[in-house]
Amino acid sequence: MRCLSILVLFLVLSVSSTAHAFDCAKANTETEKLICSDATLKQADDDLGRAWGKVRELLDEAEFKTLRKNQRAWLKTRDARCGYGSEAERVACLLQQTAQRTLVIAATPKTGPGSGATMVPFAEVQAGSKTAYEVEIAGVRFAAPDRAGEVSFNKAVDDLVNQAPFTEKIDFETAGQLSYNQSITLEYAAPNLVSALVQTWRYDGGAHGNSVFSAINVSPQTGELTYDKLFSPEAKTELAEACENRLYGHGADEALDKAQLKQMFFPEYEKSILAAAGNLSSWTFNADGARVHFSPYELAPYAAGSFECRLPLSLLGDLSRAGHHLPQ
Repeated sequence: MRCLSILVLFLVLSVSSTAHAFDCAKANTETEKLICSDATLKQADDDLGRAWGKVRELLDEAEFKTLRKNQRAWLKTRDARCGYGSEAERVACLLQQTAQRTLVIAATPKTGPGSGATMVPFAEVQAGSKTAYEVEIAGVRFAAPDRAGEVSFNKAVDDLVNQAPFTEKIDFETAGQLSYNQSITLEYAAPNLVSALVQTWRYDGGAHGNSVFSAINVSPQTGELTYDKLFSPEAKTELAEACENRLYGHGADEALDKAQLKQMFFPEYEKSILAAAGNLSSWTFNADGARVHFSPYELAPYAAGSFECRLPLSLLGDLSRAGHHLPQ
C-alpha cells in the first residue's frame, strides 16, 4: 500500500524525481493518516505525485528549484488550512487543496480538451521578514508561445508577477508575517479559448488578510478576449440580471434567494454586479458556461465571504456575437 503524501514531500526536498515508496502502516502525521485512510483522497494525492514526477523533465534547473521551494511552502499551507474541523471537513479540504495544486503542477485545465500547445508550471518565491513580504506565486504559462493569444496569456502572467510586492516594505510591527500568495490555474482550455482563474491572498499587517479573484481569457489564435469582443453593450443588462439570479456563496451548492441578497449585501450591490457583467477580467469559463467572481467586500462585508454567479452556456450562446470563442 502506498501513500504519496510522503512521496511528494520527498520529491520537493530533493532534486531527484525518483519515486519514494511509503508504507501507510508507518503514517505519522494527521495528514498522512487521513490520506491513507480515504481512497478518494489517496487517489488525488497519487495524481499530484504523478504530476510532480514529470515536472523535472519540463523545467530547467533554476525553474525546478524555485518550484520545489514553492511546493514546500504549499505543503505547509495545505496542512495548516486543513488541520482543523471534523474528519470529513479535513478530508474535503485536502481534496480541494490537492485538486487545485494538481492543476498547477500538471499544467492541465480543469475542463476542456486543452489548447493543443504545451503549458508548464512556474513559481516565484521570496522569503519574508518583519518588514518585507513573504511571496509565494505558482501558476501555469505557455512553454513556447508563438501565437497571439499565447503571447498575450504569458504577458498577463508576467504582469501579475511584476505586481507582487517583492520590493515593498512596511515600517511598523505587524501581527503576523506580511504575505502574498497567488495561484493561477486553468479553468478551461481548448483551441478556441483558454481561461485561467487567478486567486490572490494578501496580508498587509491589519486585522486579517484578503482574497481577490481575477481572470485571464484569451483566444490562442487571436489574443486577449474582452467583453466587447464577445457581447454587445445591450447584453450587459441581461447578463447582470441572470448573474443576480444565479449568485452562490463561493463553493456553495445552492443559489441565494432575493431575501438573502437584501439581508446580506451592500445596498448598491446591483451596480457592482452590472459592472462585473461587462468586464471579463472577473469571468472564468468552463465546459458548462461561465462564472463571474466577486471578491470579499465587492458585494457584502468581509465576513460574508466571496461569491460567484454561474451563467449557463445556453444563455451565453444566445447573447454572444462571437460564439466561436465560447466553450464548445
